[in-house]
Amino acid sequence: MKHIVIDPRVVKHLGQDLITSSDVAVTELIKNSIDAKAKTVNLRIYNSKQPKNLPSNPIVVELITKYSKQPMLLIEDDGVGMSDQIIEEGFLKVGTDIKANNDDDSFGEKGIGRLATQRLGSSLLVETATKGEDHTSYIFIDWESVISGKDEVLGYEGSATKPHTKLWIFNINLEDYIDNAIQFNQLTLIDHDVAVQINRNLKSALNFLISPFITKGTKKPQIHLFFDDKELDLSFPSDLLNLAESIHNFNFMKKREHNLDFNLKIEPWFVERIHRALVKPEAFKRLKKSHQFYSDLLTKNLNRINNVLESHLNEGDLFNLFKRVLEDLYAANKANQNEEAFNDFIEKKASLAIEEIIKILPICGSIYSFKQGAAIGDKIIIDAAYELQRVNRKYSLQELKYFLEDYNGIKLYRKFYRIGFLGNKESDWIKLQQFRTKGQQWYRFDLGNTVGYVSLSDSKQKNIREISSRLDISENKTSEAFKLLINVIFNYLFYDLNRKANDIVKVILSEEGLLEENLSARVKKTDADLQEILRRNKRMQKALNEISKNLKQGEKIQGKNQVVLSEKNYDSVINTLNTLDDDIKANSTAQEKAATLLNEAKEQLKTIEVESYNNYKLMANGLITETITHELHSLCKTGITPDALEHFEFLKDYFIQNRSIKFYNSHVAPIQNSYNNITGKLNQVGNLYSFLETTFIKKGSFDEFTEQNISDVITNIKENLKEFIKKENIDITCKTGDLIWIVPKGVLLHVFYNLINNSLYWIDIRRKYAKNDPHYKSLANTDSIVIENYSGNGIIVYDTGTGVSKNMEDILFEPLQSGKPLSEGRGMGLYIVKKLLNSFDGNIELLEERNQYGNRYKFLITNNASEA
Repeated sequence: MKHIVIDPRVVKHLGQDLITSSDVAVTELIKNSIDAKAKTVNLRIYNSKQPKNLPSNPIVVELITKYSKQPMLLIEDDGVGMSDQIIEEGFLKVGTDIKANNDDDSFGEKGIGRLATQRLGSSLLVETATKGEDHTSYIFIDWESVISGKDEVLGYEGSATKPHTKLWIFNINLEDYIDNAIQFNQLTLIDHDVAVQINRNLKSALNFLISPFITKGTKKPQIHLFFDDKELDLSFPSDLLNLAESIHNFNFMKKREHNLDFNLKIEPWFVERIHRALVKPEAFKRLKKSHQFYSDLLTKNLNRINNVLESHLNEGDLFNLFKRVLEDLYAANKANQNEEAFNDFIEKKASLAIEEIIKILPICGSIYSFKQGAAIGDKIIIDAAYELQRVNRKYSLQELKYFLEDYNGIKLYRKFYRIGFLGNKESDWIKLQQFRTKGQQWYRFDLGNTVGYVSLSDSKQKNIREISSRLDISENKTSEAFKLLINVIFNYLFYDLNRKANDIVKVILSEEGLLEENLSARVKKTDADLQEILRRNKRMQKALNEISKNLKQGEKIQGKNQVVLSEKNYDSVINTLNTLDDDIKANSTAQEKAATLLNEAKEQLKTIEVESYNNYKLMANGLITETITHELHSLCKTGITPDALEHFEFLKDYFIQNRSIKFYNSHVAPIQNSYNNITGKLNQVGNLYSFLETTFIKKGSFDEFTEQNISDVITNIKENLKEFIKKENIDITCKTGDLIWIVPKGVLLHVFYNLINNSLYWIDIRRKYAKNDPHYKSLANTDSIVIENYSGNGIIVYDTGTGVSKNMEDILFEPLQSGKPLSEGRGMGLYIVKKLLNSFDGNIELLEERNQYGNRYKFLITNNASEA
């Protein structure tokens, strides 16, 4: 029989090699103290002073004194301590499961945490006492001896003391704890009062070991750090969190009406930064307001902003979102199986993910986002936060940079104890940075400018476990589902909130007149100013000629180098000079404005170039659509055999006569059924082409205006939708009478078709809601869509659907904003409708009136260029 032999060097791999850094090693040992129910944990670094309160055993004292010539670390706690049995079966047994069998929650469970002392020093003295034992135990371990194969360690006893544990770690590297350690290695050459600079990585690790974000309802152990008995400041710089421009929050709870709540809180300097981005830096110099102004603007519109930036998903919504993300994730597998099997796989995967997530609820988190560039971080954020008294003092930009260097990333906690990283610049295992390449990256998280946490509930580590390096969590069904949830929240829901935040701020700034008129209008005004400059220049030239003429009329006084002017000529010269001065000042002002405009025009030119590129893409899409449309037309006209049914009947008779009806049923009948389905679809495509042909294709260009009767447009749409609205029992009513608008051809059909289709969608959604909630039952027998006159030449469109949700009502007409689920809406329909109407002096807006569900639901369309 053969045996597995474990080389003692495995101890080195598990400790010194596996524990990747000294700060990880220190936190591992502190976790053991916390598991021992310690209320206080002290880390004492000794470099020049002898430790106080030495043990009672003289041999142990001699041992400590021997090693005190080199720097040492003492980690002491007031926990329950270890009995002789625990020392044997727990501390000295590598890989023990003693914690895993504990009924209490614990930080660790792999049984290798104490090997972290290898990463810190060459040898270890353990001092511990526990209740019920009549002595204090001492264990001395020389790691080199253990690694070389010696499995015996020295043990001593001393007089009994209160429960505690002390780890004396000898021959440490001072630079693991102190950034300016080189100064303390040369103490004979320097002042003993030199300030100690804590190692920044260590301070960050200690600050994040117990969550600095969750402060309510927790009794946290106190951790202190001393250098030669002088306590150092370990406090987390929480005041700097107040420099964040936005805070994302989410909370996933059990047994609530809305399982997953999420929101985005923005600060006044967020509004100020968006203002700068929208008008461009050069124009912002002229248009910017005070920090207090942006704060007041935010307060004034807080309810509107919260409506947009607060949202929730129930379990069904989350299931659908999971399906969409999983479909993208497994898209490569779709080609290898039929659609039904693939959909079944995705649904089971999404359902299982929700079941696994429920095991670790509640899950919550907060993410703080910062900007640290000089123009924004310093001149906007730091200045505004200090002026608005959001921080305790005026910080420097360098302090903010150091803070983000030390604390960047998102930490994972079990309740308020850290169990791993969700991502920072060095360890981004949920791929936040990867998602910055998808969509618009300025709506994504930049980990270097992000600080935050996620907390889950997982009693006794049944579902979420750290891997040994502490940089990730072990893979299992629960961790896979948890990562899916975090991916959805961070890279989909929060991304959408960021986009909405920009759009609602843009809307508010526009309402305040802070985005100014467009560049074309300003160029026209400036051109008029320049023409006036030319006219003033001509007047100035004429005035200079008059001055020269008047001066020449002066008489030279005999014998003196002087000229005498008449009072009339003198007054004329003075008046002319005054006029010249006024004209020069006016010209200078106009020229300064022109120069400013040119600088702003350069910046806006870049924006115009981007918009031109986007318009080019839209035109390309239009060309593709038109090409496809013509191909559909060709298919509809030539792809259907009118008398195909006769051919199939002939084949049927032929096979019956030849007693081969079985052959007919097995082979010919399926072809007939497929052909009937295809012809049916092609007929529908033909109807679609007829609709497009009579509206967009053969009705002339967009620039050609025509008179259109609103009732005729609606009748056309009803005709194309008659089968659907009959089946769904929805009434479309037009009450515009003989109202006629002069508009570009095809535009009104597009506008009303979009609005009516949206109405049909939200009526269907209301009906689905009504199945579970009587509040959503319609008061009328039949659902309806109404188009009617408003104040003479306006048109109102409304329906019996849900209306526009409060979180969309202020950003409804912004691009890429949709009230539909992420997988169903592109968010471009109403944006295009508004731009079409704006192009010929029309407009569409959402009226203030609300329906029975508390939502605004009436759209007002106006056409200022139209004459009936």
